[in-house]
Parts: sequence; structure tokens; C-alpha cells
Amino acid sequence: MAEPRPEKKIVCKADIRREQILDAASECFKKSGFHAASMAEIAKSFGMSAGHIYNYFDSKEAIIEAMVKRDLTNTLGRIEALQKESDVLKGMLDRVSDGVARRIANKGIDAEILAEASRNPKVASTVQETDAMVREQLKGLIKRVVPPPVSDQELDAKTTILLAMFDGLMIRAIRDPSIAKADLTGTLMQLVRSLLNHQPSQ
Repeated sequence: MAEPRPEKKIVCKADIRREQILDAASECFKKSGFHAASMAEIAKSFGMSAGHIYNYFDSKEAIIEAMVKRDLTNTLGRIEALQKESDVLKGMLDRVSDGVARRIANKGIDAEILAEASRNPKVASTVQETDAMVREQLKGLIKRVVPPPVSDQELDAKTTILLAMFDGLMIRAIRDPSIAKADLTGTLMQLVRSLLNHQPSQ
């Protein structure tokens, strides 16, 4: 399954070509692994010469960095949409099912990126910087939901746990492929409500 397209509007041929490269690289990385997949393999998968790819990305490392930043753009776009909701909690709960599906579908490339980040300081820095931006924006959403008073430390903890619940699905999907057929939405919605100290109306 190809990685999701970015939610920004693509306005020129170069942007389209970059997206094609990222999509092709994602499939190759999932199939062969980051180090085994070559630029030639990526290029061949959609009919471009390996040399031409270097006009857009100077290395496989640069491709991974672009993937991380693309995912950041998509994630921040989803958070921005939630910020506009009059009922933030309802908006979050309505998106639980999509969140589950996304984490399971993207398990292969996400695991590959994290594995590279564990041994490559440059990729690690990109992953950590983007994660910090997501955490800060999500923390702002949670602050609007959690009943006051709430300390900054508690908000940080709730943000971390919420992210961990969904990130953990990636690991479970790799260990247990049958998870893709499981209905986890209802239980996760209950956990989110509990985490945010919100009781559904009777």
C-alpha cells in the first residue's frame, strides 16, 4: 500500500516527480529494507533512471528525511483540522478508526525509518524534531479537553501515552498480522476517554 499523498496542493511537475520518487522508495524500502534497496531499484520501479533521481534527492538518507517531513505535514494538517472543531474530544474520537488503520497500513515503512534513526544521527535528528512539533501541537489539543486544573507535566504525560497507544499498534501489527482484521476502535475510544478524564454523557 502506497504512503498517503501529502495534503498540500502539488503545484508543479517537480513536486509531482518528488512525490513519485517518495512513493516508489517507500515501497522499495518496505520490500527490501533501507540498505538493501538501491537507487536503481527505486528508479526502475517507476521508469526513471537512477541518475535522474539525484536531481531531486542526493541520497537515500535524503529520501527518508523527505518522507518524515511529508508525514509531519500530513499529521499537522490533521491536528489543524481538529483545532477548528467545536468539540475537540468528539473530533478525536471520530478519527480513532482512521488512526488505527493508518498505523497498521504504514507499519513497514515506519519501522524501517525508526530502525535507520536508531543508527543514523542525522535521520534521528529529523525524526526527533518532527516528533517534538507533533507532541507540542497535540498537547495543545489535549489541554482543551482535559478538565482543569491540569499541570504541564500531566499534559506531557497524557500526550506521550496517547501517542504511544497508536505507535504501539505498529509493533503489534508486525508481531501479529491478524491485528489488521481486529476491531480495536471501540476499546481505543474508551481508553482515550479515560486518559483525558472525560466520562461520556449518560
